Amino acid sequence: MKKSLIILCAVLITLSLTAFGVLNWKDIKTEASEKREIAMHSTSAEKENTNANYQGPVGPLFITQTEKTKRIEDFNYNVGPRFGPIKKSDIDKATTIEDFFSWEALRAIEILKSVEIIIIENDRQTQKREIGYSKTLTKAQLKLLQTADYAASFLIRIDFQEKNKVTEKLQYNYASPHLTIVPEKQAAYINGKDALQNYLKENSKEVRKEVDQNKLQPAKLYFTVTKEGNIENIRLDRTSNYPLVDKAMIELITKTNKKWKPAENEKGEKIDQELVVSFGLLGC
Repeated sequence: MKKSLIILCAVLITLSLTAFGVLNWKDIKTEASEKREIAMHSTSAEKENTNANYQGPVGPLFITQTEKTKRIEDFNYNVGPRFGPIKKSDIDKATTIEDFFSWEALRAIEILKSVEIIIIENDRQTQKREIGYSKTLTKAQLKLLQTADYAASFLIRIDFQEKNKVTEKLQYNYASPHLTIVPEKQAAYINGKDALQNYLKENSKEVRKEVDQNKLQPAKLYFTVTKEGNIENIRLDRTSNYPLVDKAMIELITKTNKKWKPAENEKGEKIDQELVVSFGLLGC
């Protein structure tokens, strides 16, 4: 009996050692495989970093065609008034802040603290401003707005308290939309806005090829569409940081001369209108 037990124990020990060896071999094999896989990914990543992400004195050492294409596509164009448009006729009819803000924006106001109207010139706030303390605009505020001409820009700032959606306590907030006064009927490119943007995009491809998105700046090009449909008073207010791009944009806008439908006032009379081409990156 003892001899049988000894033999059985020996067999069990042998089987245990064999199973442990097999499992251990699998673990070693799996670990080795994982190390090889990690090494392969590391090598691939190092190669990618070496080729594409190495930062030299003027940026990446190698730029893929995809990156070049993305830089070109990230270049934006917009043609219109400097800020959000508001018609002169609407300005003349305005009496309260409800004429400038949506119902959704106004319903957040629990306590209105102040309403200030500030004229903007050369992209700067001026001292031409009037303040009030109710939703109804004061006589001075109305006069300031109604004496402003076409292309004049202003902001209307409201300071107020609103209810915190979580705590239900009152908290401070403000809103300050920037607006530009426009004619009843704005000047328009004869072939439409989409055609104008496509014209600017297609004809500036060459000068945009080497543009570095990290160095590109939001640029502003002002021009006037006269009541005869001509282009005048072209001026670059803000550079894109690429002189060749700026020059190309000026030339392209100049070539649109006599290809515009002039603006019209409330009486249907043709008038001049100043427009802005915003190009480069999106910005203020």
